[in-house]
Amino acid sequence: MANNISWVPKRLNAAPVVFRGMTGKEVVTVTLAGLGVFTPLGIIAAVLSGAIAMVPTVAFFGAGVTLFFGGTIMRRLRRGRPTSLMYRQLQFKLAGKGFPTMEKLITHSTNYSIRRNPTLKPGQRKL
Repeated sequence: MANNISWVPKRLNAAPVVFRGMTGKEVVTVTLAGLGVFTPLGIIAAVLSGAIAMVPTVAFFGAGVTLFFGGTIMRRLRRGRPTSLMYRQLQFKLAGKGFPTMEKLITHSTNYSIRRNPTLKPGQRKL
């Protein structure tokens, strides 16, 4: 009995905070988003300046800036909410737009009616 833990704290199984309040998965996501946004800007800067080295320079600088400020934004978005809520919201939005996701989500809504007969009294059966 001494070797079994009867109660494990919830935070023990949570992903550790890696950088500016983000987990490892969030750091990778924010960094890739920064690279995706700033790589085209680096290409434009390379064409204008004639230096091909501007592409990775601008891309990685932008990824660093995005990572630095993205931590603050991610903390504000997650404050007081479950850790998986943002991923579910993103997954729901992508599924609603038709992108395939790993899990099937219900993306439609409808109104249901119970179709009770208003003329019958409670306990009375329709003949």
